[in-house]
Amino acid sequence: MSQFFPKSKALYTIVILLTIVAGEMVLHPNHWDTWPAFMCMVFFFCVHRDFKQGPNILVGGAFGILQIYLIKLWYGVSVPWFGGDMSKYTDPHTQHALFTSKLIYILIFVFLIVLLKDAIPLLFNDFTFMFFIVAGVAAGAHTSIGVAAKTVAAYAVGVAEATGNQELVAAMQGATAKALESVVPVTNVWEWIAICLVGGGLIILALHYGGVLVAKIMGAGSAPPPAHH
Repeated sequence: MSQFFPKSKALYTIVILLTIVAGEMVLHPNHWDTWPAFMCMVFFFCVHRDFKQGPNILVGGAFGILQIYLIKLWYGVSVPWFGGDMSKYTDPHTQHALFTSKLIYILIFVFLIVLLKDAIPLLFNDFTFMFFIVAGVAAGAHTSIGVAAKTVAAYAVGVAEATGNQELVAAMQGATAKALESVVPVTNVWEWIAICLVGGGLIILALHYGGVLVAKIMGAGSAPPPAHH
């Protein structure tokens, strides 16, 4: 059994588990999204814990997340070109314009990654694009929840207004405003970037030096293989 479950692998698995627990204990109570930090952990394993790839993961990840902020600026400029109106988000014409704008942005971004990958690998790399995709999915989910919640809230206020009771209308508006504030998730790109850089950086450091410590404990010349290998 020892050939399949060596002590070094068991000890390093404990390092991984403790790192995950520590990350969750810090991020979850503060209502911070965990995915930017733990994606760094996943990619660190994907590069076989090559510590030199750490900066590419962290900076590339932060740059990928930043695209969510930049693409919104792009929407503000480009959506009207294609006949959309951002104030009418659910309108079919706006949705079509958004799709066209998003497609153009993604194509340009992928082109730049391929073109500049060797010239500026710190910013334009595979990690950049993966973080952009995941951040886009997360932001899109937030938007969908927000649109749905605001639609329900508007309907509830409309029902109250139909009664002609102004006190009921005021009460409903206050209740829906509080509900929206507590239910609708906020897309905070700068917070995601900070979690990626700080949280992800600490996780990579913990995994790297945890491996070094395990290697010293075992008297080996190098760190043990990751637990998932």
